[in-house]
Amino acid sequence: MKPLKTKIKIVQPYWFVFFAIFLRCSLELAYVGFVVPVFGYENYLFKFDLLNYIESWVIYFYLIYVSPKILIKPSDYLINFWLFSFLCPLLIFYGLAYADRENLYIILISVFLIYVFRHGKPINIVYISLGWNIVNVILFSGIIVVTVWMLAVGGLRYFNLDLTLVYDFRDDVGDLIDQGFMSYLNVWVTKIFGPVLLALALWRKNYLLAGLVFGLHIFWFGISSHKAVLFYPILIVFLWVWFRKTRALFIVPASMSLGVVISILLYFIHEEILVSSMFIRRVFFVPAKLTFDYYEFFSVNPFVYWSNSITSYFINYPYTTSPALLIGDYVGTGGWANNSFLATGYMHAGIFGVLIYGILVGLLFRLVDSLARNGVPVWVAIATMIVPSQVLLTSADLPTALLSHGFGMSLLILFFLRSAHPNSTHK
Repeated sequence: MKPLKTKIKIVQPYWFVFFAIFLRCSLELAYVGFVVPVFGYENYLFKFDLLNYIESWVIYFYLIYVSPKILIKPSDYLINFWLFSFLCPLLIFYGLAYADRENLYIILISVFLIYVFRHGKPINIVYISLGWNIVNVILFSGIIVVTVWMLAVGGLRYFNLDLTLVYDFRDDVGDLIDQGFMSYLNVWVTKIFGPVLLALALWRKNYLLAGLVFGLHIFWFGISSHKAVLFYPILIVFLWVWFRKTRALFIVPASMSLGVVISILLYFIHEEILVSSMFIRRVFFVPAKLTFDYYEFFSVNPFVYWSNSITSYFINYPYTTSPALLIGDYVGTGGWANNSFLATGYMHAGIFGVLIYGILVGLLFRLVDSLARNGVPVWVAIATMIVPSQVLLTSADLPTALLSHGFGMSLLILFFLRSAHPNSTHK
């Protein structure tokens, strides 16, 4: 395959700093003007403390300073996504809701370890000469099996393209199509196989295949009623358009800022709560609040020590419900309160769990960078990891993200996507 030849534009880093500050200010306005008044009953509080607020900005400026501004390797993007989608609202919640200082600094220990351990010598990994053929078999066979399965079990009975009706169908169709191993394969196909095949098709300029994959995502959404399935191909096209022209990472806070501003205007001008709730509250502030809730609960209750999963054979689980339901009951929602490894690390083993998870996630980022050194452009590597990485960084325990949500499968695909020869690099 021929290297992609495009002139990369150089963008000054002050745009990165500007949009980083603009995003935080927009989110602060959204929190005080929308989240607190509308969802204060869920304990989204405004308890301003000047010291906490200044402290949160100092930490935020430091994270902006040490974060990459130009895309060189995939973890540069992942770090920025994590900074602006998770750490920024976490610091806002700390500064405006008077959250616990000790909990914040335990979280920052893990953040520091990830920033440190993602750097270092690349991990040496063997090359597979038939890697591309293996990837094609994995992608096409998985996509065909899932599509045929959805049709065979009667998924068309629930086909719906109305975004306002998805919750009327989701549970029923989920019971139908998510059976046994297919529950995993459905997730892998819609979150990984489809986006990866779309990225490869765009890179190789196979626009017919790209259009077919886009159509499949519409079909999968129509049956599964998961709105995110519609968003994934749009995200891949966005990566393709942006990062083949420039390596500037200011697009991460800039695009988030645009979504926040639109959501705020919809609320203030049209009193539209649904969009603002789903984007501002759900995407940014639910994970931030739940992180402090996890720390608050497990600081006075027994740790889990992975007894809800990998150590269940020799360690007794100390609770009667799953951790997500446990925290849901604790905060009063009664629902599933899933959260990222920053919270579940503490849930498992306190500060020791935070240290272990920080080191492991930092090394996983370095592994992603090492796998992406040869074979595909950096934006294709990001497209391969982007959806399961978002789950890992915002809403899932580390083992769950690796297995159920496909982070491990994405690593495997990235491994096979490497070229057979170390010197055949495509940028």
